[in-house]
Amino acid sequence: MRERFARWVEAEHGRFILLLPIAMGTAILAYFALPREPPLWLGAVLVALSLGVLAASWRLPPARLLAALALAASLGFARAEVRTAMAPPLAFIPHGASEVAGTISQIDLLPGARRITLARPSLDGSTPMARQIRLRLRTGDTTPLAVGQTVRAYAMLFAPDRPAYPGGWDQQRQDYFAGLAASGFALGAVTPTGPAPPDTLGDWLQNLRAKIAGNILAVLPVPTGSIAVTLFTGDEKAIPAVERRNFIAAGLAHILAVAGLHVGIVMGLAFTLARYLLSRHERLALRLPVKPIAAVLALLAGVGYAALTGAHLPILRSLAMASLVTAGIIIGRRAISLRGLALAAMVIMLATPEAVIGVSFQMSFSAVLALIAGFAAIPRRSHVGQSATRRLGGHLLTLAYTSLLAGGASMPFAAFQFQQIQPYWIPANLIAVPLVAFWVMPLGLLALALMPFGLAAPALIPMGWGIAVIVWLTTRIAAWPAAMLRLAPMPDAAILLIAAGLVWLCIWRSRPRLAGIPLMLLGLLVFALARPPDVLVSADARLIAIRGGAQIYLIRQPRASNFTLAQWAPVWGSRPLTQAQCTRNTCHIGPVLFITHPPADCASAVLAVSPEPLRGACGKLPAIDRFSVYRNGAIEAWVTDGHLRLCTDRQVQGTRPWVAPYPN
Repeated sequence: MRERFARWVEAEHGRFILLLPIAMGTAILAYFALPREPPLWLGAVLVALSLGVLAASWRLPPARLLAALALAASLGFARAEVRTAMAPPLAFIPHGASEVAGTISQIDLLPGARRITLARPSLDGSTPMARQIRLRLRTGDTTPLAVGQTVRAYAMLFAPDRPAYPGGWDQQRQDYFAGLAASGFALGAVTPTGPAPPDTLGDWLQNLRAKIAGNILAVLPVPTGSIAVTLFTGDEKAIPAVERRNFIAAGLAHILAVAGLHVGIVMGLAFTLARYLLSRHERLALRLPVKPIAAVLALLAGVGYAALTGAHLPILRSLAMASLVTAGIIIGRRAISLRGLALAAMVIMLATPEAVIGVSFQMSFSAVLALIAGFAAIPRRSHVGQSATRRLGGHLLTLAYTSLLAGGASMPFAAFQFQQIQPYWIPANLIAVPLVAFWVMPLGLLALALMPFGLAAPALIPMGWGIAVIVWLTTRIAAWPAAMLRLAPMPDAAILLIAAGLVWLCIWRSRPRLAGIPLMLLGLLVFALARPPDVLVSADARLIAIRGGAQIYLIRQPRASNFTLAQWAPVWGSRPLTQAQCTRNTCHIGPVLFITHPPADCASAVLAVSPEPLRGACGKLPAIDRFSVYRNGAIEAWVTDGHLRLCTDRQVQGTRPWVAPYPN
């Protein structure tokens, strides 16, 4: 056994460093899973202890590796603590209309309207907040606005909602790290109160994006123009909802999310053009390092594109990888490697540790990890001497293999985050990705270059033709049977097992890597065996769902939230919700007693549920009523052979800085 382990260690020489980002990410996940905020000094103590152990064990390779992993984990945990502590505290948002004043930090185009983000906002003349407010302007409000301008408006504001069900999407945590206090809508036209100051770089970029969007939409209609705006400003909010759903159903949502694909196309075009131009002059080609210079110019083009599109996390991840690729080209080393991906992951986790729990980080890094490992696992073949038909077939197979690796690796994380998968992603990508790479993006970049001269239309119009083909493709695929499969929420244990199996399969070279496959299968088994709740009550008790046999009965009160109901849709997978018909004040649905107006006959029930306060109407019978959800948020219940188990938002969220305090 010892000899076998030694042979495995020798075969995997140089790969153990890949465990460092895994340890760091695991510690960050552990931090976010805690029920309460740990003391700030804990992370610093762990880092200091890990450094001491690392120094003491430096001459002992196995102990040194363990100490290095402990140090990486400690750094991740400590950085997550500091990141949370540095964020501004939650702000109190009053109910009802308020006069909101602030400085515009961002302007977004929405279908038929605009949305502004206000920095340092004040409510009804109060002290400015440290957090920002997003405000949707009224349809038809054409008030000229610019980033940096101060404005005022009467608006309805809403603090971020609690999760729609325990373990559901946590908008509070999302907004906390995004620096947002509230969102809302203007009740009247916005009123400018001061001019914009001289442009800072950030303001200049925001206004430039707005000008680019305006120029594009002046030439192209909204169905194609909104996608062109997304590709070159990063703002996808103007895309019509139906069109967005079609892209998601076709497995082409990544085209709308500016990320590695787009940066790769821009840098590839820049690299090819720069190398071609530098090679035209014989003396330059012989005396200059043409390839490294072209790589640097391509990286600068990628940086410019990232700045133009908002420098979001996927872009930053791609730029981190691109920087390593450029460095590899300059020094003559392998450009794309798992080590480079590991370094990029650690940089992003230390910069924004909350990214680890986000869909962008999970899907993008899983896709790139699978691509690097997948192509390293197959032998390379030369296309020299092959016919054009065989070369074309080889390119199509490579593209299909690429789509299979990237889509297959990121699919479990999409299922975990969105409770849906798209089975037709391979044929959709076979057509759409080449069209974007060789038609849409090149023409779009040409249009950007021509915009200062007012000559962008000749490039934008054919660009729109290419986008129209993709829109047509998504419309057709979205109409195919089972184009978008709804799944029940995946347990945390399931996605952790799948992620562990995927990472184990990809980071090693030798046969023990295959142990990752049983891990992933075990994760799928945990997912398959997960049982949806028998009862679900919303945080305001206006929505109640109760399982009765094979049916899920929905009881909906007036003014119930449509958004919460939409969040509930995948809780029972593809099983529809049936409107319950209660002809009396009470009705039994399985072992659950639903009560509209107490008192009621509580005999033979295991649980009483009501949208009204029950006030002990059923004696000692466990009950979920309006008071229950007021104190604990949304509540789930499982009833098994007369035994009852409850789970609440309050239990899952804990007492963290981003959680609005629950009533005592």
